[in-house]
Amino acid sequence: MKTKKKQETNKSLSYIKGIVLIFIITMSLIHVFYNDKYDKLTAHKKTYKPIISERKAIEMDLLTDLQNNKISKTEYISKLLAHKELYAKKIKDYNKEKKELAYEFSFHGRNSFHYWLFIFGLAFSFFCLALRYTYNMIVNSNNKSLTKSFVFESSAWLAVSLFWVFHAVFVNNADLPKPVYAIVMFLVCLLIGFSILYTIKYIVHRKTHTLKSYKNSIIKLISLVADIRANHYFHMAAKAQNDRNKASIEKDVEIVDDKIFSTLEKVADES
Repeated sequence: MKTKKKQETNKSLSYIKGIVLIFIITMSLIHVFYNDKYDKLTAHKKTYKPIISERKAIEMDLLTDLQNNKISKTEYISKLLAHKELYAKKIKDYNKEKKELAYEFSFHGRNSFHYWLFIFGLAFSFFCLALRYTYNMIVNSNNKSLTKSFVFESSAWLAVSLFWVFHAVFVNNADLPKPVYAIVMFLVCLLIGFSILYTIKYIVHRKTHTLKSYKNSIIKLISLVADIRANHYFHMAAKAQNDRNKASIEKDVEIVDDKIFSTLEKVADES
């Protein structure tokens, strides 16, 4: 019954693990479910060409009127300047509203939530893959010392992916010049990458050591039980049939006690 329940638990954990893994891998694709264009902004942009066309048409009409002597040169200049001022204001108002709509559709300093989610999803998937690569390489190293090339490569992958995760989550705009910002952020992420690498190494090696320790302890306890049964139990039982063997039995008991407590001490030291 317990075995069946354990199997069901392991199956459920595997199922959850699979879902999480698929979610991580497809993080960079989730953005496709969100609109990358703002309908209000798209509609507003369509009003720009009519403004420019209208401005040109009025300028051509004024020029035609001047050429046909319908208006004087002074009137032409006056109307042209008034016209330019009017349409300069219209274009300014257009740009102002365009900027406001763009800001309304933006998310966390990016053009849109669609774009931010794409960057974050890609960086997050990249970071999880770097973690998985590091973990698998450490497990496969069989407790051997890690090579310098692997330490640098793994830390670099972790650092680059962390850089973009942090950039997507925490940075709206850089206070420092871009080259300085990139160098400082990368160095910080590289330091964090080193920390993650050696934390994984410690956890993996600690787990391996614990499993080996438990295995050795169980073997020692089983050996102790087998030794008592094979080498002491029957001898002591035989001696107990004769009262003259009391001293010998007491000595055997001391030997057994010494074996039990010495073995228990070893097991406790290894745990």
